[in-house]
Amino acid sequence: MINKKDAGPPSLLNRLVSLTTIRDVELFETSLLKTLAELLKINQIAMYRLSQTSMMCWLSTHSTNLIQDDNKRQFSESQEIYTSEIVIPEEIKSAQLWVETTKKPYIQLQGNQYLVVYPIFAANKIESLLSFELSHSLTEGEMLIITSLLSITYNFRSLLDESQKDKLTGLLNRQTFEANINKISSLTLNSDISQQPNGNEQDRRRTKTGTEEFCLAIIDIDDFKSINDRFGHIMGDEVLLLLSYVMKQNFRAKDLLFRFGGEEFVVIFHVPDQAEAAKALERFREKIEAYRFPQINTVTISVGATLISETHHLASEIIGRADQALYHAKNNGKNQLHFYESLLESGHIVEKKETGTIDFF
Repeated sequence: MINKKDAGPPSLLNRLVSLTTIRDVELFETSLLKTLAELLKINQIAMYRLSQTSMMCWLSTHSTNLIQDDNKRQFSESQEIYTSEIVIPEEIKSAQLWVETTKKPYIQLQGNQYLVVYPIFAANKIESLLSFELSHSLTEGEMLIITSLLSITYNFRSLLDESQKDKLTGLLNRQTFEANINKISSLTLNSDISQQPNGNEQDRRRTKTGTEEFCLAIIDIDDFKSINDRFGHIMGDEVLLLLSYVMKQNFRAKDLLFRFGGEEFVVIFHVPDQAEAAKALERFREKIEAYRFPQINTVTISVGATLISETHHLASEIIGRADQALYHAKNNGKNQLHFYESLLESGHIVEKKETGTIDFF
């Protein structure tokens, strides 16, 4: 019988098996960075997810606390991955140009450390760049580890993406909504804990939201049935495709965009406050109104929105609040944006605390 203490570290095959059991894209990327850090025995690794249309990128950084024991480096508990939107650093731009020109990883000696920038390709384009430092130049064995891991896991990642996307628009599908909203609700609750005097350091470290909030908005195409009736379902699908295209252009890469069903869409995004959320949503509403759709010409949308708070964090509550605001927009002229919180404050909606029901005026 094998003693677990003598079993040694998990093999590359075991790590691949572990990674390919994950069904959450964000968790998958987190686990991939952690796995690479452990296999390469490095204490920090970053992933720059590039945009094809701007100089911005999404940076995810994984760090591992290291302890010394008898002159041997050992790994302690891993920190959370921190994600933020940044301007692509000049050093990463230079590395990207090198990779695009040579089709090889960028390896540069800096002081007594080697900076390694390793590409992740998708459809023959660089999708992301991995960046880490080594005390030595990248060996053939280490390159084989990285190449093997990325090749297999990113084929799996493509399948994972496909299972979570709406086949017509390419946005996230409704099946993924509840998992995402539950994850965000958990973050909101943790944020509330971390702001309290007795919130522990781990909670504060995991929560990088500061004073920002999440906003959820339901977007509904006005009179979509009449578009299908007048122009046919093919043109109706064209409207859905073009609207989703404008959504992707208007919102950030890390914002969650869903096709919720039929002509209804949902967006969840991070904002400093309701005023900034309203600006982003109003800007999108205006862009759709100004967009010229083939044959149909003008299409408008109604938007109902709410902030996700620790007091209303269940998926049914959040979507219900936004839906009430959308109902108000639809019944008061369409082509407009309303926030649940503003309607509540103005008295257009009255929430009965004892029953949770809502009256409209």
